[in-house]
Amino acid sequence: MKPALQAELLQRYPKFFRVAGKRLIDSALVADGANGLVDNRGPFDEWGIECGDGWFTIVDRLSLACEREIELLIAQGEPQECWPRVAQIKEKFGSLRFYVQPPASAELRAVIRQCEVDSGRTCENCGAPGSPRMGRWRHTYCHICEAKKHAGAASRPVT
Repeated sequence: MKPALQAELLQRYPKFFRVAGKRLIDSALVADGANGLVDNRGPFDEWGIECGDGWFTIVDRLSLACEREIELLIAQGEPQECWPRVAQIKEKFGSLRFYVQPPASAELRAVIRQCEVDSGRTCENCGAPGSPRMGRWRHTYCHICEAKKHAGAASRPVT
């Protein structure tokens, strides 16, 4: 995703896209069975949002849902270590993958799953209705963007 679009999301949702820090790990996930704080840096911190601009509205919708969940947690007095934070946003197998840490609520997970499904019907390049396409990698494009992609590949010299 273009840096300007990423910057817009970071500005809109400062709690969700906050700087990495510590997060609370559930005792069930720790070998010694004790709750603890661990570093919450993720692939997002190094790579940013790893998908096309066409999925901006889907990522925006998910980020808003995360920001709203954080607002609920704040109202309940939950510490920042318990709030969801972006871990990774990317394309994989032609659809969006949206990972948060610590694990999201059941309601937020349902929104994430639905948006991942929606991305499989939305052109990753332009946002128009699209469908999964096969090539070297699976991707979701509309007919126009797929044709442009093939036209561009045909015009490149073979080295």
